Amino acid sequence: MRRARSATPESVVRRLDTPEAVEALVGVEAAPVSPLRIEIPDPSLLRHLALPRNPGLRTTELEVRIQRFEAPVPRWRGRLGQIRHLDGYELRFDAPAGGATAIVRTARLTSIAEIANALIPVFTPSTPFAGAGFPLVAIAAGAGEGTLSLLPTPTVPPVEAMVGRLQGVGLMRADVLIGGPARLADELATHHIPTAEALHGSPRTELPAIDLNVHNPIGRELLFKPSRPARRLVLLGGRARIVTIEGAGEPIEFDVRRPLPASVVRALRGVESISLAGIPELPEGLAARFAEIAATDTILHSLADSVEIAPEALAPELVDVIRRPYTQSMGLDRELRQVEARRIAMREHAGYFRLASAITAKTGERYLPSVSVILSTMRSELIPGVLQMMAKQTYAHFEVIVVAHGVPAPSLDSVDLEGLDYTVVEVPNTVLFGAALAEGVRRSSGDLITKLDDDDWYSEHHISDLVLAHLYSRADVVGKTTEYLYFEEVGQTVHRTFATERYHDQLAGGAMLLSRSAFDALGGWRPTPNSTDRSVLVRVETQGGVGYRVQSLGYMYIRHASKHTWERTASQLVQGAFEQWRGWRSPEVGY
Repeated sequence: MRRARSATPESVVRRLDTPEAVEALVGVEAAPVSPLRIEIPDPSLLRHLALPRNPGLRTTELEVRIQRFEAPVPRWRGRLGQIRHLDGYELRFDAPAGGATAIVRTARLTSIAEIANALIPVFTPSTPFAGAGFPLVAIAAGAGEGTLSLLPTPTVPPVEAMVGRLQGVGLMRADVLIGGPARLADELATHHIPTAEALHGSPRTELPAIDLNVHNPIGRELLFKPSRPARRLVLLGGRARIVTIEGAGEPIEFDVRRPLPASVVRALRGVESISLAGIPELPEGLAARFAEIAATDTILHSLADSVEIAPEALAPELVDVIRRPYTQSMGLDRELRQVEARRIAMREHAGYFRLASAITAKTGERYLPSVSVILSTMRSELIPGVLQMMAKQTYAHFEVIVVAHGVPAPSLDSVDLEGLDYTVVEVPNTVLFGAALAEGVRRSSGDLITKLDDDDWYSEHHISDLVLAHLYSRADVVGKTTEYLYFEEVGQTVHRTFATERYHDQLAGGAMLLSRSAFDALGGWRPTPNSTDRSVLVRVETQGGVGYRVQSLGYMYIRHASKHTWERTASQLVQGAFEQWRGWRSPEVGY
């Protein structure tokens, strides 16, 4: 074992601004350094530090200073992941400057990758990714930074450490090893998928992959805030600059050949739209950056028809969207354009979906989460309509559990449900509402759980939107809000001012989703007659979890003329409305 050399502070305080700087420091064979002090601009570079390397730098004391840290919620404290031989840990949030410092000490020399990986959930929501029977996936040493875009969590899954007293006969240390040489995989894992193969997915696609952990709309501009100055894209050789067309605003510059870093994504939060009208042709790599930008909800528009984009460079459906003109606006018009492009970008380009398809092709096992949709109702006449909405869902892996609460289950023989996987359970009316929902969960099998209300409207993208938010936010619970509301009695649709695409503790009970493991840990729905959803959200907060509000397109809360379980007056609900329309205006299609 090499002895850790002590060093002067000047020799170990390293500012790492880029993945290349990280690789230059920790990706080379060197004597251990203790203490090692690192300064990084934001927590995103911890993921690059966490990539397994062989050889990799080791230490017994690592200090990480983060210049810019934005807590997802004010009460955030994070949690330190597992570190073997942990000997001490300190954490300071440097308010009001917005920075943070973590110091980790270990009793034995420990790789920088192991410590950095454990620090990721200190600064970033990272609810565990788990499903019944999912294969154990690990990233091989030297697999490369391209593997980061494949991962469903901010953390990087290493090869499991050996525990001598627990070694099983023929038990490999991973079911699937991503990257690294095949000879190494034969020793460590049942299956091996080279990084390039995982990035292409199965069936193979040449489309570039985006990283949902980085390229997402978290913190986007609020819909009811006035538009900031419009921008356009200017090409400068291998770099691109996003500049204002009129008015003030710092330019945003990036390398078209490399994935957009978190710093650029953060700057894009304040950019509503980018005109592509002046671009004569696309340099190599720029189409991939378009997919990443679209995933952030920044609107790309007005790309000339004369500019050719190969179908393997950018999803053709997304190309069609970015060619259309756009005039900056607020409210529903803005969100329709944002979410249309985002859904395409994530569906066609997300690296995690590539990995999941490659794993299924290699092992025959599923690596996409299944969803259990729970509906409890005392109005059996509404069940067929709800099931028909669910039959149109674009997400493939889900089931519906209907709890007929004190009413007989209706006959569904004449209802076309297009192969929908559903189960109807009857419970007596003596059972409380929360207990009826709990019975539905007990009859379900999904990795994720979501609840429907029998009288609200859901588009075909509803489940997919929630699953995507679960993936890119890594919050304990995600959900939509009652942002779009229809008043049945007066025939009025209202768009209310809710802050969405943000970490938040208030979500709509009829449109929230969480993992089965989180649901069980919280105790699920309490056996109460009402406020059952609120009881779950209360425990998320009191137990240190975080919620996330995704955009609310595809969910319409319907306020009926009859008595409603949500005891608020119409005037209270309309208060703060941003825009209104006469009649039914679907928030999904805009009319």
